[in-house]
Amino acid sequence: MNQLGAELLKIRSTRTTIGLLAGLIALALLFTVLTCTLSATSTVLTEQDQVSLLSFGSIAGVFAALAGVMLFTSEYRFGTIRPTFLFNPSRSRLVATKITAGALSGLVFGIIGEGLVFSIGIIILKTRGIPIAMNGANMTELLVGAIAGTALWGAIGVGVGAIVPNQVGAVITLLAWGFVAENLVFGFLPQIGRFLPVHASDAMMGPIQTQLLPGDAGTIVVVTWAVVLALAGFVMLKRRDVN
Repeated sequence: MNQLGAELLKIRSTRTTIGLLAGLIALALLFTVLTCTLSATSTVLTEQDQVSLLSFGSIAGVFAALAGVMLFTSEYRFGTIRPTFLFNPSRSRLVATKITAGALSGLVFGIIGEGLVFSIGIIILKTRGIPIAMNGANMTELLVGAIAGTALWGAIGVGVGAIVPNQVGAVITLLAWGFVAENLVFGFLPQIGRFLPVHASDAMMGPIQTQLLPGDAGTIVVVTWAVVLALAGFVMLKRRDVN
């Protein structure tokens, strides 16, 4: 618990985290206001259209993953990993607490990101006189899926940071995979791409694309990715010496 408290303190007292949160809020507000205001009425009438539109809050997963990456890479960058290991030589306990802290910070990012997009989006659609096609179950799946998915991306970011301790390398790896590599795989091989973490987390939010996994299967896949990356990070961390 002391180690977890220390990791949470590192997150909330770092200016980078504040910058990521500010960037998330600005991007969520800009996208939601523009798309919900300017989209043609015919493109936002169906349930799938509205779920796709209001699921943009899941972009918080990118910011949560970056915050998770920083939990390890910042320590290597500034040399604080040495006193961290001295005070807590148990690598397994350290990885577990950082994963937990990353997931908790991701939970906060998810609540803020999806909360803003969903609430403002619904208000704008109603103001335009557009009927809400989603029912209560759709809304619950969208909100819970987006927030839970973002929390899991915080944990995934920690795993990536443990595997790639260089901060620039870890950030580039994460963004290149999420925005380029996985989309290419899904575009050419959707039957494989839907089992990759970005599209599996999309499946958690409901009927966005027909080629995605069912929601519960998507959740299992994302959890599996988070566990596998955490275990890989632990193995590499245990073998890696710190000068």
